[in-house]
Amino acid sequence: MRIHIVGYKGIVGSATYELFRRLGYGVTGSDKGEVVARADIYFVCVPEDAVEEVVQGLANPSDLIVIRSSVVPGTCRRLMNLCEDWHICHNPEFLREAVAIQDEFSPDRIVIGQCCPEHGGLLKVLYEPLRRPIVLTDPTTSELVKLASNVHLSCLISYWNTIEEIAKRVGISGHEVGMIASLDPRISPYGSRLHHKFSGRCLPKDTRQLISLSQSLGYDPVLLRAVEEVNNSL
Repeated sequence: MRIHIVGYKGIVGSATYELFRRLGYGVTGSDKGEVVARADIYFVCVPEDAVEEVVQGLANPSDLIVIRSSVVPGTCRRLMNLCEDWHICHNPEFLREAVAIQDEFSPDRIVIGQCCPEHGGLLKVLYEPLRRPIVLTDPTTSELVKLASNVHLSCLISYWNTIEEIAKRVGISGHEVGMIASLDPRISPYGSRLHHKFSGRCLPKDTRQLISLSQSLGYDPVLLRAVEEVNNSL
């Protein structure tokens, strides 16, 4: 099985490259614009705004293309409509920047948005050595799962930042409030103890992306706009 990683020098691409290399597959890599080696599966790990260009530039669209980037729901389906020979799956990553390779080898779940059962099954076999939960679904669901996951974290951070502001105004520690409250198993500790604006490569970008998608569909995501407002006010 020959695997090629487009964008292999980035955080996601390098982690994907290292995973399949250590699992014993023949892996090659290229950056955007470089020569792409012949492969059976192409993993696209480039910034969202470069995904369509990379997909259209692949020389052998009859092979399997797997998008790992966070893209607008419906992207895989739209790209496959451009050419009936394209087989495109979505396989989102859930990596933390500081420990991306560690997360790649021990994910909480592996989500495969399959273009068809044949290619979904092929990707499932690739990941089975990790012995982690594998979920097969359609690409659009997979694309939204990725955005929903990151924006959920944005919501949690913004919620606890709001509690921190209230706590300061009544003269107590928001950190202590978060620590005690999150002892309840129903309350996630994420963002409850370190109060700061959400940042990094993913959370602000994906929050804005989901807001834009909602608005383009005629829905006003009031909650998500509030999350963004809280973050921008810090």
